[in-house]
Amino acid sequence: MTAPTPGTPYQRLLRNPDAPNGYVVLGALTILVGWMFASLIIIGTQQAIRKDPDGTISWLGLLATNLSLIVLIPLSMLIARKLNRQAPGLLSSVAGRLRWRPMLWFGGAALVLELIMLAVIQFGGIQLATGERHGGGAAPDAIAVIAVTLLTSTFQAAGEEYYFRGYLLQAMGALVRSTAIVVVVTSLLFTAAHGIWPWQSPALFVDRLAFGLVAAVLVVRTGGLEASISAHAANNVVTFIFAALTNTVGASLGVKDAPWSLVTVDVVKFVAFGAIALVIARRLGLTADTSKSLV
Repeated sequence: MTAPTPGTPYQRLLRNPDAPNGYVVLGALTILVGWMFASLIIIGTQQAIRKDPDGTISWLGLLATNLSLIVLIPLSMLIARKLNRQAPGLLSSVAGRLRWRPMLWFGGAALVLELIMLAVIQFGGIQLATGERHGGGAAPDAIAVIAVTLLTSTFQAAGEEYYFRGYLLQAMGALVRSTAIVVVVTSLLFTAAHGIWPWQSPALFVDRLAFGLVAAVLVVRTGGLEASISAHAANNVVTFIFAALTNTVGASLGVKDAPWSLVTVDVVKFVAFGAIALVIARRLGLTADTSKSLV
C-alpha cells in the first residue's frame, strides 16, 4: 500500500497507483452485495425470533435494523483495504483515523441543535411526519428502545456515513475531478437509497437530500467523517428517543411523507450545523487534505 501524496484531499484518497481506478465501482457493488447478504441474515434471525406486526417496530426490530447498517463500517474498510489497497483508516479522515477531539465538538453542537429544533417543533405546534405525533403514551418497550438507540444508533449512523460519505464519495473522487459533481451525485444516491416516490414524498426527498449535501460538503471541507457522523447520529438518537416516548417508533423508521413546514425547520437545522461545524473545524485547525498531521 502506497501512502497518499501530501496534499491529497479526502475525496481523492481511493485514487492510488496500487489499484486500477475502475476497482472503485467493483468495490461499491461488492459492499452493497455484502450488506444485502448480512441484512438478510440479521433481519431474518430477528423475524424468526419475533415478527413485529405491520406498521410497528419493537426494540428487537430496531436493534436488527441498526445492526444491519452497522456492518457497512467493516465492509467499507475491508473492501477499501483489500481491493483498493488503501491504507487503514483513510476512510475515516485524512489523518488515517477518527479525530476524537473534533468529533466531540461536532457531536456537542449537533446535539444542542437537535434539542433546540425539537423544542421549536414541539412548542411551535409544527406538524410532524405522517404517523408521528407530539404527545401520547410511551411505547410499551420504551426503555428497551431507548437503550438500543443509545447503544447502537450512533454506530448505525456511522455505517451509512462510512459507505455514502466515505467509500462512495472517495470512489466518485477517484473517477471524477469535479468536487461539486462528487458531492451532488453521492448525496442523490444517499437520498435515493432511502426510497423514491411513492416510497418517500418529494418533501421528504428534499429533506434527506439537504442533509446529504451538507454532510458531503462538510466531509470535503474538514477532510473526514467526524462532522457528518455527529450530525447523523444526533438526529437519529433524538428522533428515536422521542419516538419511544410517543409510541411512534414504527412510524419514524418507516416514514414516507413529511409536511413542508417540518422540512423547512430541518433544512435550517442542517445548514446551521454546517456553518457551526466549519467554524469549529477552522478553530481546531482541521485541513481537508494530507498536507499535515491533524488533531
